[in-house]
Amino acid sequence: MTATGHDVDAEAIAAAITDALSPTSVLPELHKLGRLDEQLRAEICRLTPIVRTAADSEPPRSREWYRLHNELGRAADATAPRMPDQPLAASLHVAELARRACALRQIEGEQR
Repeated sequence: MTATGHDVDAEAIAAAITDALSPTSVLPELHKLGRLDEQLRAEICRLTPIVRTAADSEPPRSREWYRLHNELGRAADATAPRMPDQPLAASLHVAELARRACALRQIEGEQR
């Protein structure tokens, strides 16, 4: 995986972390979570202007305008804190970044 572009498989990351959070699994190591955190943040940064442009093209206060702005807000909320230094909290944090990247990528696909 690289830090930018579509090489970040956010869906696979979210699924892997969900599996890791099951009672019989082992959480990913912090250094691996740190790399995923960086990659997902880069992907969210790449997608944010695309979604913002889409939001700006919608009629203000329309249903689609709100949907796009809500996704932008969720992405901003997810990227605001640093990754925690505890494995469980870090896994949950990275999983949320992956979900946000997936949501933004879906919107990007709708714009094509």
